[in-house]
Amino acid sequence: MPHGKALLSKFYKFAELDEFLESALKEAGYGGCELEKLPLGYRLNVFVVRPGLVIGRKGVGIRDLTDRLSQTFELENLSINVVEVTQPDLNPRTVAARIASMAERGMAFRRAANMAMAGIMRAGAMGCIITIRGKLRSERSHFERYVAGVVPLSGNTSKVMVNSAVTSVLLKMGLYGINVKIAYKDVLPPEFELKKQETEKEGQSPEQVKKVEEGAPA
Repeated sequence: MPHGKALLSKFYKFAELDEFLESALKEAGYGGCELEKLPLGYRLNVFVVRPGLVIGRKGVGIRDLTDRLSQTFELENLSINVVEVTQPDLNPRTVAARIASMAERGMAFRRAANMAMAGIMRAGAMGCIITIRGKLRSERSHFERYVAGVVPLSGNTSKVMVNSAVTSVLLKMGLYGINVKIAYKDVLPPEFELKKQETEKEGQSPEQVKKVEEGAPA
């Protein structure tokens, strides 16, 4: 088991890597990453909305990114796997980045949040919470929260069903924080499942099944 300082260093290194990719792959719609330690090196899974922008023409982009990451973060024998985010409205990283981008273009936070929330619910989410903090209406900082559907906030259910992301955007009035939480419908299995008896599968009606169970002729 890794020592405490080594563990903190590992998490700090991953946070730096994630921040680097968020900045470098902003135009590609960065949606997160996973770093795996292999026997002979590392494998990095990068989730983006537009994989073509990362791979580049004839793979030039992906080779350049691999070299930069290998040198900057000392990742030997690094291989990068680019994965397309097929439902960006259900990825909190891409949703938060989209809200930040709309705010940079001058759109009001309330309108940007409502547009993002509508897209999340249309995509099939069980619920979502978007929280924006900063100088929204005056010189004093406060926050606004936008909620749709149902989002579990405590217990194991919230850990399993809810995914969240935080980003920031710097505007003329200062730094704003954007927190997006999305709850998914089909993550938890049903508590129980009704199964038909074998006799029903053979074509007998429920009344015939009951007679057979009571010993009466079907």
